[in-house]
Amino acid sequence: MKSIALPRHKDKRQREKGKRQKRTRQFFPFAFYLLPFILVWPFIRISTLLLVANEKLAQLKASVDNTNITVGDILQLNLEVKRPKAAGVAFPTIGPQLKDWIVRDSVRSPSKETEPGWFSESLRLQLTIYKTGDFEIPPLEVEVVHSNGEKQVLTSDPIKIKVQSVLSGDQEQLKGIKAQADIPADYKPFLLLLAALGALALIIYRAIHFFKNRKGIETFIPEETRSPEEIAREAIRALLARKLVQKGYLKEFYLELSEIVKRYLGLKLGVPSLERTTEEFSRDLRETAVSWEEFQLIKEFLMDCDLVKFAKYRPSEEEIDRIVQRSFDIIDATEANKKTEFVAQVTQEVSK
Repeated sequence: MKSIALPRHKDKRQREKGKRQKRTRQFFPFAFYLLPFILVWPFIRISTLLLVANEKLAQLKASVDNTNITVGDILQLNLEVKRPKAAGVAFPTIGPQLKDWIVRDSVRSPSKETEPGWFSESLRLQLTIYKTGDFEIPPLEVEVVHSNGEKQVLTSDPIKIKVQSVLSGDQEQLKGIKAQADIPADYKPFLLLLAALGALALIIYRAIHFFKNRKGIETFIPEETRSPEEIAREAIRALLARKLVQKGYLKEFYLELSEIVKRYLGLKLGVPSLERTTEEFSRDLRETAVSWEEFQLIKEFLMDCDLVKFAKYRPSEEEIDRIVQRSFDIIDATEANKKTEFVAQVTQEVSK
């Protein structure tokens, strides 16, 4: 019995071994083709995650057309945002962040596609400054809102700007005072002056005596009945009628226009305006009850006039028309502000 059972048991083990080898041979081709996918899959997954993360990262770039300018020049500042297609851009209010810089104009350009799935938007600013030295355009923040509602705040790099004077190096150094020339004494002008004063005194005496002896004639001194607004508007119209711009007298035109507006504000707001610089007048004007918007309107108007008077800037016809319109706008804004204050005062007195 034992001699018969052993060969059967051995054959059974050989059959099981053959089945295992057959299953191994069947699985090996499948594993051979699956192995490259198993090895490459982690890299595909990592690349996909990096691509998704990269799509959420918008970029902000700030640039200027020139880093060395002259006082009063226009500086072009460009803020460019590169964003995914589904994201939105919210540019901030730039003015308060720029300190010494004045924003003359701002234009937002429409978005354009730079590459598949990516768009570019720009905010172009025209800046100017009326100080000399080394200045900086500070970092500016722009908010990008992605399609999933996530907000991303982008910050630009600061930009160094050097502002130079309109005067050359030789002109900035004042020359010494020359010694006074020795002039011999000449008494003829003094004698002529005494004779003229004597004749003038005689004429005045005769005139007073003549008018005192006249009878039935009364002298009336006309009083100024026009308001400061009417005086200013009439003065501007008279200035335009003289056609100084057409004759090439731009400096004289801007000088008289700024003096008309300063005299009007002095009469209306009680601010000294005679022989006052723009900086002194603006400092006193800030102490009055004018609003911040009206103060900025007046200050920019006076600075633009100074640019023509002192910096030898030649404005275009469009700028000249705009400066005249701004002078009327200042008068309108001041009159409207005064009417509002008067109504508020009357209402307060009635409520008492």
